[in-house]
Amino acid sequence: MKKYLLPLLFIALAAVAWWLWRRDTGTTLTGAMSDFAIADTARVDRIFIADKQGRTADLRRGPDGRWTVDGRPANQFPVGTLLKTFRNVEVRTPVPKSAEAATLKFMSTSAVKVEIYTGGSRPEKIWWVGHGTPDHLGVYTILEKPGTGRSASPFVLGMSGFTGLINTRFHANLDEWLSTDMAVYPDINAIASMQVEHPLEDSAGYIINFGGGRDLSLNDAQGRSLPVDTVIVIDMLQHAIDAHFEYFERTYTRAVKDSILASEPRHVLTLTTRDGRKQRLTFWKKNPYPGEKTMDFETLTTDVDRMLSVKDDTALVVVQRYWFDRMVPYLGQVAR
Repeated sequence: MKKYLLPLLFIALAAVAWWLWRRDTGTTLTGAMSDFAIADTARVDRIFIADKQGRTADLRRGPDGRWTVDGRPANQFPVGTLLKTFRNVEVRTPVPKSAEAATLKFMSTSAVKVEIYTGGSRPEKIWWVGHGTPDHLGVYTILEKPGTGRSASPFVLGMSGFTGLINTRFHANLDEWLSTDMAVYPDINAIASMQVEHPLEDSAGYIINFGGGRDLSLNDAQGRSLPVDTVIVIDMLQHAIDAHFEYFERTYTRAVKDSILASEPRHVLTLTTRDGRKQRLTFWKKNPYPGEKTMDFETLTTDVDRMLSVKDDTALVVVQRYWFDRMVPYLGQVAR
């Protein structure tokens, strides 16, 4: 009889395990409703985010692999961060039963809905991303699968190789998803000329013609040929490879914004490509932050670190002078 005891015990345990699996409601740590990760993020072609303030961000992958947000070019870097999060996320722990009610109540007013699509019109998974844990090492999250249901209990999510909160990555602030491109010419040989003007400065404008490599020529505003400093000009071209603005300026009133756009700019840079396309970048002086002072504690009248520019002809943006001043040097700097 004893020789049958072990096989019978094994069969009994297997039967119990099968019964428990059949009764699984998807609310346990190892259940189907805790598999948040997307192993193959190359399949993700849409991410729709909505918050409790009514804001939404609709991110979509185009045929060329680049992402858009609400039909406009998106900043590819934070989208890539989302995809890495989908792949590397891990469940740290289920929420204790004693804390479930309070956690769910708080999430009901603050959680962000994240729909993850991998083809088709229905999301493969939906994350409800809530607030962070007291130790700032995890985020309360609920998983939902259309056609299957939603987990009745939240889990604490973290990410492999990352210490901190991941919920800040999931937001519906459109400005932070939009592309920050200003001048992006990965192949500088596509640029045929760069024209620089300084309307507010006592400095003449000029145009640089570029034939590729070190084939450079410089002409002043009157068309006279001048000797060119190739080091400075190559530096100008290299800064046009990947130039971005810092952030959208949304604090100005409409009247102030219109006044700036109608005023004389400080610098104007016109880039012309070999196929005849022109891009005009305009820069204005920017007021300093309230109370900003110099190293000698003198009150600043102009921001020495940043300028204003315009994106898509309407949106005021802030750019860093450290980068863009090197794209619009004065004639005395580019001529030898």
